[in-house]
Amino acid sequence: MIVISGLVISSCKKTEDSGSPVGSNGSISLKVDGNTWNASLSVQAVNSGGVINVTGSDSNAKQAGITLIGANGPGTYKVGPNGIQGNMLRWTEGLASEQTYQATFIIGSGTIVVDKLNDSEISGSFEFEGYNTAQTSKTITEGTFNAKF
Repeated sequence: MIVISGLVISSCKKTEDSGSPVGSNGSISLKVDGNTWNASLSVQAVNSGGVINVTGSDSNAKQAGITLIGANGPGTYKVGPNGIQGNMLRWTEGLASEQTYQATFIIGSGTIVVDKLNDSEISGSFEFEGYNTAQTSKTITEGTFNAKF
């Protein structure tokens, strides 16, 4: 228990802002409501069993997430009713459920452009219109990501 607590505390410790997130394997940035956001706390990526997940967060409970199913190289991947089931884009502005906006194969729409994908990293761009539980939408533009697995 002490080891886990120490790991959690050390992974959340923030040092001087060097432009790269603390405890990070990359970067995520986007524009929402005319404001630029960067994942300043952590960026993590996993590539397992045909599923790629890249997530970034800041210290104010804001998060961005990208999920790709079956992506095996550079290309343009659609999210929405005409996309692959399981592809998803997510923007979260806080802890309440109505503060999460998603584009999935059921609701919303978007595009993920993968510029680089290999065994050790992924990079690209994204944009989407996501909906929350109240069916309110937000448009996310100028999204970029770069992460190591």
